[in-house]
Amino acid sequence: MPLSPIVRFGGGPGVDALRDEIRDWLADHLPDEFRQTAANPDYLSPEGHEQAVRFCRALHAKGWFVPHWPARHEGGGLGVVDQVVIREELAYAGAPLVNTNGVNMLAPVLFRFGTPEQQAEHLPKIARSERMWAQGYSEPEAGSDLAALRMTARHDTDDEGDHYILNGQKTWTSNGVLADWIFVLARTSPVGAKRQAGISFFLVDMQTPGVTRRPIRSMTGYPTFAEEFFDEVRVPAANLVGGEGEGWKVAKALLDAERSNVTRAAQAQRYLDELVDWCQAQRGTAHDPLNDPLNRMALARAVERVEVGRALSYRVAHQQATGTLEPALPSLSKLYHSELTAELRKLGARILGPAGALLPDDPDAVLHGHFSEGLLLSLLHTIGGGTSEIQRDLIATSGLGLPR
Repeated sequence: MPLSPIVRFGGGPGVDALRDEIRDWLADHLPDEFRQTAANPDYLSPEGHEQAVRFCRALHAKGWFVPHWPARHEGGGLGVVDQVVIREELAYAGAPLVNTNGVNMLAPVLFRFGTPEQQAEHLPKIARSERMWAQGYSEPEAGSDLAALRMTARHDTDDEGDHYILNGQKTWTSNGVLADWIFVLARTSPVGAKRQAGISFFLVDMQTPGVTRRPIRSMTGYPTFAEEFFDEVRVPAANLVGGEGEGWKVAKALLDAERSNVTRAAQAQRYLDELVDWCQAQRGTAHDPLNDPLNRMALARAVERVEVGRALSYRVAHQQATGTLEPALPSLSKLYHSELTAELRKLGARILGPAGALLPDDPDAVLHGHFSEGLLLSLLHTIGGGTSEIQRDLIATSGLGLPR
């Protein structure tokens, strides 16, 4: 069924015409396997990933892959309402948008802090899906407490030029298996009174001598993450983003840009609609789940939760576009959608019953195994990118002004 949100972000004939155009184009260009499974490109086989890349390049040719970027950087040059509509429709249809680390995380940083040379080198390749990026933040002793990171970067100038030499380890790296480049935080000066000081932000080619990566298989069976080891890795000083010691400021801006969650709001609507359609198809059978008033109440509550999440994501997107972003709002959006995703997956698994526990590769899986696999993946969302506990702490301190 088409996306039919109760709350709408903007409106009018132009927006409705754009939605229709996107749906018509997707009907002709989105491969059925993606439409059926709403596959996350982070969990695709290498062959599936290449197919997703081809799709994203076709999307780029329409001006819809990075619709909000300026045309000079190969973007669509569209406004915030158009961007939200495009992202919603793609997410709801199951379109596999590759390189989310590059598009949603690194690119906003380069627009704000990058040099003209860095922008010219990296932004067009991100727009064309030619350069895949990984996020190198977490370390064995630094996850949610990111300021505890131990990777070092020492400045060195010799006959080969101006470099930083990186040593250390990153782990639980999103898209680390397929990435061509990685952006990392490293300490360029010793820990002082304020631990966030002395951290810098670097762009690193994964083919640089001294970089070793090792896949990490997640609980779903996919090698979703990777860990990387840096042994005397020479990175050109030109790959430093922002000034030396300004990595914490850059990293905070990156996380704020990441968390409007418009895409996840549309995905939540997709999960809910699939579940409701399946329940309706069971009406009159011996296992009709809607005969149970608890199921009806839970589904009604889910409708409410999904609409609230959409309104919240719209608010973040609007404030990002106008430069009026409230400090705690990105954390609130991240927390809400992480937990909403988990709630929907748990609800679906419960209503589907034993068949809802079958994974996608089982021929008897219900709804393509969305809810069984999604239930496992939903645990990652409450940890990755900052745990739910950390988000609550940020909301309390930066949003409510409570003491640390």
